[in-house]
Amino acid sequence: MLKRELLPDLFLDPSYSPLHKGGDAEGAQLSNKRFRHPLLPYLQFARGFNEATNTWVYQHQSLPETPVAASNVSWYSDTRGGIICEDMGTGKTCECLALIILTKRQMVQPPSEGELLPCVGTVASTLLTDLCDTSASSCSPTEQTFRSAPSLKFLAARTALLSCAESLRVMYDDGVLPVDIWRQLEPYPLYYWVNPLSESRLRRGASADFAFDISFKVYMSSSTIVVVPDNLVDQWVREKYKHVQDFGGLEMLKVDNSTNTIPEPQELIKYDLVLVSVSRLSKEYIPIDSKIGELGYSCRCYSKGFEQCVCDRRKVAAAYRSPLLRVHWKRLIVDEGHIMSCRNTARSLIAAYLIAERRWVCTGTPTHNLVHATSAMSTDTQSQSPTTTEESNCNSSSAESLDTITMSDSIGSATARTYRMNVRESSSDFLQMGVLVSKFLRMEPFARSTSAWTSIMVQPYKRGDPAALSRLRALMQSIMVRNRPEAIGNDVQLPPLHEKAVVLPPTHHQALTYNTAIAFFHINAILTERVGRDYFFHADNKKHLRQIVDNLFQACFWFSISLNHIQDGIVNGLHALELWEQGNKPYSDDDVSLLRKCIAELQRAANDPEWAYIVQADSVGYWVKGLPPRLAASLFCSPPKPEIATDTNDTAKLATLPQLRDGLVSVKRMLATADDDLPPSSANVSPSEFEQLRSAKVVGCTSSKVAYLIEQLLYHQQHEKCIVFASSQSEVIIVGDALRLARVPHLVYANQVMSQSQRRHNITTFATSTMYNVIIMDVVLAAYGIDLSAASRVWFISPIWQAARERQAIKRAHRLGQQRPVFVETLITGESIEEALWWRRQELSDCDSEPVAKDVEEDGKMRSMLSNASFIQRSSIGSLESDFPLLPPGARYPQLLRHKYQLWSPDSPNQVSSKVPFYKARRLSLRLASPNKADPPDKQLDALPLT
Repeated sequence: MLKRELLPDLFLDPSYSPLHKGGDAEGAQLSNKRFRHPLLPYLQFARGFNEATNTWVYQHQSLPETPVAASNVSWYSDTRGGIICEDMGTGKTCECLALIILTKRQMVQPPSEGELLPCVGTVASTLLTDLCDTSASSCSPTEQTFRSAPSLKFLAARTALLSCAESLRVMYDDGVLPVDIWRQLEPYPLYYWVNPLSESRLRRGASADFAFDISFKVYMSSSTIVVVPDNLVDQWVREKYKHVQDFGGLEMLKVDNSTNTIPEPQELIKYDLVLVSVSRLSKEYIPIDSKIGELGYSCRCYSKGFEQCVCDRRKVAAAYRSPLLRVHWKRLIVDEGHIMSCRNTARSLIAAYLIAERRWVCTGTPTHNLVHATSAMSTDTQSQSPTTTEESNCNSSSAESLDTITMSDSIGSATARTYRMNVRESSSDFLQMGVLVSKFLRMEPFARSTSAWTSIMVQPYKRGDPAALSRLRALMQSIMVRNRPEAIGNDVQLPPLHEKAVVLPPTHHQALTYNTAIAFFHINAILTERVGRDYFFHADNKKHLRQIVDNLFQACFWFSISLNHIQDGIVNGLHALELWEQGNKPYSDDDVSLLRKCIAELQRAANDPEWAYIVQADSVGYWVKGLPPRLAASLFCSPPKPEIATDTNDTAKLATLPQLRDGLVSVKRMLATADDDLPPSSANVSPSEFEQLRSAKVVGCTSSKVAYLIEQLLYHQQHEKCIVFASSQSEVIIVGDALRLARVPHLVYANQVMSQSQRRHNITTFATSTMYNVIIMDVVLAAYGIDLSAASRVWFISPIWQAARERQAIKRAHRLGQQRPVFVETLITGESIEEALWWRRQELSDCDSEPVAKDVEEDGKMRSMLSNASFIQRSSIGSLESDFPLLPPGARYPQLLRHKYQLWSPDSPNQVSSKVPFYKARRLSLRLASPNKADPPDKQLDALPLT
């Protein structure tokens, strides 16, 4: 990284291509070999470049087969930056901090007057400073009249600032420059003026006064600005304080949404590191007026139809620049910088307006599908000798297409496998890479025009030009910085990573839900005869197919299907059978048999009262055992389920989560009573009923995955931190409700409802708190950048199709800083489409020739599996091996209510306490009020005379 910043290489002009390699003299071959660039013939060292170090012969595209020596070829200077493509969890943040510390004394090189700054304007002056001659102002008026020349002290100070400002700081830090001199020079930073109008606009008639009015100062600095996603701001702060010494380290300023006003440039340049969140940076974006030049002419607002002049307002907007845009930064680093591959977002546009000498993109995934490309290139390049690399780069027969990429999955792994991409997806990824190279890194010649990357790189690649493939490979190997996995493995040994798939048999209700979703698939295929736009798998029906596939995978966990839809499916299926019986539809025998089976599955689900009740409540069902009969009858309406009962006298009751929640509130209300000597009400809970309620336990769930997660988290959260990755918002809600019912303290990291500050707070709390050992995370939102090395247990609620996203999520825990072995489990519903997806992913990982589809429904074999999915035949109970009590462990019966029951003893009138006033009369009243021994105690209690 330091070499790319201080000694950038030379990149071959794309209009030239290598022709052949020249020969070396025997004596000079070995001596010049060490000075040759390993990526010849496309890259060359900027220093020591001559025909002896580069013996390649080139040809121009306009004069093919005409040899041109390397010294006569056009070369472009490489960018002072690049893409940090380290593996996930291998310390990209630490590398950036080390680079900042190593170069914190270096100041940016001043631009020359008239130089064009991309997206900013033209440099309108040389370096200036606000230092003034204070000695002249202290002289008397007579001395000032006869003194026309500045003082020698002022000239020396001004010359020192303009010529060696960087050396002055180094001398001060080393103790060579006296403190009093530094204090006199420090308040006067260097700056230059920038005119946002180009020279061509000035020549067309814009006034010089207007050009000066909208010009702005840009201050020179040695500071680094780091742009990070909002959820990683606190992580960067922690890493800085963890790895950098407080004394003599880095002066850091954090700018996020809590920062209302950004300091002025004179204050910003005093910091070594300015940390800015993406959302706060986006707020500083103000679109540049594309017709700013016409503001220098006479007003034309009324001729354009405006009711009042808007020139003044436009001039104010044109003159305003954010403090971040008025600093010439030494370095710009964008963490998770793949977000900069989008062209016209506010964050990418404002990043383009930042003036920075060196630009870095810090990401393990520069593009969506080229996740493992850098791994392959780095491994292949460094494993070959320079001579072998040179020969293979220009040899079209041995040039490997970038569609096939060798990758390594783990740090220190010696084995590699091949990952084959779809050509269409790789082309779109190359376009995204072009945005990073041309717009962000501003590498020549691609930064000159928007079409340069397409014409020079993408189109020749699509044509299969061998030179284009080699040039693209050399470019990516040059700008992408990455350590080899073997090198990291030799220095740092991560704890072992254990991964396994846990196949769970579905419960009875879960199987009904899944089978209804499969029935809809098959009924649609049969009724549409597998043709037309109404068919789910039609080419024009991708949106509905994606939705129905998502519902199917949700059914493997838990999904509430409308009973009206089931009735519609039954009616449509019966109508189709009637048409077939009348001879109006030519269905095959297999389709008719499948249609009847689909109707039977839908009818079985509709006729199941328990399943219908849970689905209508839009909740997961829980089995509760040991409830008092009176409370069970009033709070839980569904019939008992004998299969889950542990004995014949104590069957479990099925209840939804709202029922359990409302039931606990009702129990709390039934325990309240007044402070008097009146008998307890019939609505109160007796001590015996409360003891039964305390022994009541949740013993099962209608979702086997929820039951398994509760069981595992109840055990592991006592001594380890755990992560649960969910694929959808409904999974986050269901698991969160289950953990609240089990009274497991947990945090949530999801996209909806939660703000950025809440998510950041939850990440910090999870990493530092000893109370919260479980966090539920959306895998799409939390797969990138977050450090969760405190966790050692990871669960995926469902298998993930995108292997890169899964690896990113695993690397949140299995990364540098992890001290424990990491255990990863992927939950799979047995006999479902999830099993097919899992085996398909294993097949793709072992196969080198098949392309990997972006989505599940786009994969050919998965489409076939979806269209021919079978029903689940077997189901389980869904019981919990480690059940948990329904009431909190600290629940206590109220002493006041217990005293009333002891006082009145409603269970037996003969046991009325003698402490009750007129206890003999009260006992007689009790006997007379309840002549029917069969009446329940609450009716006997209601008949008591209260006077």
